[in-house]
Amino acid sequence: MAEREMRQQDNVTPFRPDRRGQVCGLFKSVALIGLLCSMVYCIWNYHDSLSLSSLRQLFSYFSSARQASSGDFAGYTFEAGTESVYDDFGNGLAVLNSDSLSFINEQGAEELSVQLQYATPALSVSGDNLLAYDRGGRGLCLTNRYTAMWQTELESDIISASVNNNGAFSVVTDEQGYRAAVTVYDNRQREQFKWNTSEYYIALSCVAPDSHHVAVLCLQESGGKRAAQIRVFSTSQEEALFDIALGGMTVYSMEYYKNDTLAVVTDQGVFFYDGNGQQTGAYPYTKGSLVTFSHKMGQLPCIALETGDREQRAQVVVVGEDGSAVFDQTYATTVRSLSTSGDHIAVLLRDQVVHTSTFAGAPVQTAQEVNARDVIQRSDGSVILIYAERAEMVEFDE
Repeated sequence: MAEREMRQQDNVTPFRPDRRGQVCGLFKSVALIGLLCSMVYCIWNYHDSLSLSSLRQLFSYFSSARQASSGDFAGYTFEAGTESVYDDFGNGLAVLNSDSLSFINEQGAEELSVQLQYATPALSVSGDNLLAYDRGGRGLCLTNRYTAMWQTELESDIISASVNNNGAFSVVTDEQGYRAAVTVYDNRQREQFKWNTSEYYIALSCVAPDSHHVAVLCLQESGGKRAAQIRVFSTSQEEALFDIALGGMTVYSMEYYKNDTLAVVTDQGVFFYDGNGQQTGAYPYTKGSLVTFSHKMGQLPCIALETGDREQRAQVVVVGEDGSAVFDQTYATTVRSLSTSGDHIAVLLRDQVVHTSTFAGAPVQTAQEVNARDVIQRSDGSVILIYAERAEMVEFDE
């Protein structure tokens, strides 16, 4: 009997030791190490802007993101009697008026509010950065989605300002003793470059994606004629790398598209230039005159032309880097406003709003609309309409 039991035990295949607990423990340890590394990285790179209030704002931001079940913008009501400027930001809306700068998240809640006193408020938006300034005044404020990183009063009046995706920015000022100056700051708000000029008036500037180059729009008058040129500088030297002559063109917008490619929207056409100042693409206005446009850093310019044709009165074109029309559509009525984000396009016409994409054969959505004064295309594909007293998401016809 005993011998049989021993033979049965010998025939039993032994199970491997249960190490599931050890494996789970290993995964937990790796996760904790990863979390610790992320915290150290964030503290090391963003310690200048970390404070008790900013940490609370950051917690509020993640908390609202967790609670969001969709990206639907819940709407926002403007303060009565104020003129506001606004832009798409963080799947919500940045709103700037003479008293404050606000970020309204996708649920319609005010997540950031910075008190300002700007007589002529202006706004530059790029990536996760908001740059608010007082055009003709001296106030300047740089924020992200949850806190003001830098708020100051400059010593000279501001003509224009522009921020890039990395948080570096340039400011054009009416410098005493000169005609104008442009100053470049890095993403920690430290001055990197400054150019004063007694020869040119400066209208616009923009910092390249690498944050080591800056393009400056210079104007000069001679014999009663105005001539424009773009001077591109390295932030490590005072002499310009090259100049781009534009003649008598009026420049409305100048932004870097990608790498060192510069896109320029003028009254005569849209032009692209490479890192050596050579023209790589041109789209002249042969069928009409410019009415409005949408142009942001890292995105292709989108323009609306008034054609003069009764049947096809307006033409909307997204211009590619080689000067070709990536998107080309005509409409029977006047374009009041347009907005782009990525491949999405929203066009506000006289009696309706149209939403589509640059992709060939993309579906077109429409909604009747006569009272809105502006349109904002969001990066998630949804569209916000701006009214005199409110902002709300469009519900398109099915």
